[in-house]
Amino acid sequence: MNITVNRQACCSQDDQIGPLEIKYSIEVDSTFSLLVDEIIKSLFLQFSSSHNRIMGEVDGIELVEIFSPHSVNVRQPEFKVNPNMRVVDVLGAKALVFNFRNV
Repeated sequence: MNITVNRQACCSQDDQIGPLEIKYSIEVDSTFSLLVDEIIKSLFLQFSSSHNRIMGEVDGIELVEIFSPHSVNVRQPEFKVNPNMRVVDVLGAKALVFNFRNV
């Protein structure tokens, strides 16, 4: 199963260099937490000192908040939905979009 993930740039340089979209290939029965772990491990999400947490959403519905791994107190992702749900049940066929909401 291919999942498209988009992200907002954390600064103008990031906007120019990108990439701002990536595809992840996961098993059909994969959990949402597994997808989030893959996104974090891939270092696709970018952060800055002023943009240190980012919200994963579908159609404006908040699903997970991910925090910068470079902050003093590294925090685990905060899931707004059950992390053990299957990705297909959380996203359907839609892209997961990460936006900075707390800037």
